[in-house]
Amino acid sequence: MTDPLLDAKQLSMRYGATVALHPIDLSVGVGEFVAIVGVNGCGKSTLLRALAEVLPAAGKSGVVRLHGASHSSRDAARLRAFVPQRPDLAAEFTARAVVGLGRFASAPSTDAVERALHAVGLQGKGDRLVTTLSGGERQRVALARALAQLDGAERPILLLDEPFAGIDPAEVARVVTALRAVAARGAVLCSLHDPGLARCIAHRALVLREGRVVADGPAANILVPTVLTKAYGHAMEESKSWIVPSLLPEPAPFR
Repeated sequence: MTDPLLDAKQLSMRYGATVALHPIDLSVGVGEFVAIVGVNGCGKSTLLRALAEVLPAAGKSGVVRLHGASHSSRDAARLRAFVPQRPDLAAEFTARAVVGLGRFASAPSTDAVERALHAVGLQGKGDRLVTTLSGGERQRVALARALAQLDGAERPILLLDEPFAGIDPAEVARVVTALRAVAARGAVLCSLHDPGLARCIAHRALVLREGRVVADGPAANILVPTVLTKAYGHAMEESKSWIVPSLLPEPAPFR
């Protein structure tokens, strides 16, 4: 891969005597939508937080580069956004105000905020207090904040930890369309509990087990019963009865 957007070398994390993430090398290029799957506690969240550079310095090692270089936190915020698994949106702010906070490293932009709200289907709820929204709506507010943060970035990098928690299938389809638009001009990495959904929406998959990457490649080839049975320690099988959201065609890749 030439000129990766996101490049990690020997990235690892240890909490005392516990190794949460063994040394990992990872490169992600323009146009990639990467799903990270594996059992609970396998290191999915730790990997994303390490790539987002929000882990405590103690126990962390390795290097993360964006667009081929290291950046100050403010410059990195113009290139990379991270949405944790349980975003804290408890303050008495409107949805629009929370999304506007995503512009902290760039010039304020009403248009960017409105585009982000529309992208996640919340254009009619911008004036609602986030404390009055459902759990799935709050999750979409957090996603919209990240979209607003990256609005205008030439090669955006979006890191998401379980982004569809609490979101109903119709809105999952809407959000996937927005994420694919980001991936078409940059890259998206997200952790998912559902390998079926991951195979449906991602181009590439990383399978983790005990803090190590045990498989990495095209999602259609990696997220199959033989690989997943080993990763989950439980027999997995194909099923025609599983239902996933019908997705719109992908946008043309960024050139």
